[in-house]
Amino acid sequence: DGRFAVEVAWEEPGGDAGSGRRLPLTDDTGAFWFFRADNPELVVKVLDARVVNGRFWVFFGSLTDVGFELTVTDTATGESRRYDNPQGHFASRGDTAAFPAAAAATASAAARPPRR
Repeated sequence: DGRFAVEVAWEEPGGDAGSGRRLPLTDDTGAFWFFRADNPELVVKVLDARVVNGRFWVFFGSLTDVGFELTVTDTATGESRRYDNPQGHFASRGDTAAFPAAAAATASAAARPPRR
């Protein structure tokens, strides 16, 4: 729903670098390509798991050993998380404590005028 912004910067051993290009898949999942649009390199999912543990979760799986830095930002609060994958490694990760719902509620409350 546009609540989370996801960006990825990649770098090859030879020094070539760039930004991953987005491939939207579903409301909560997307992929990124680095070299060719028909060859995704990274899949990312952000889930609303507030009913489970009061947090938003971030999962990603790399389909490459190219080094990258993944940044996920909660656009409602400005809070962000960064995940690094060093060159030569394949990475999959799940962060089930990524973004607290309390921070989102606080930001929403701060944006509303006080009740009279």
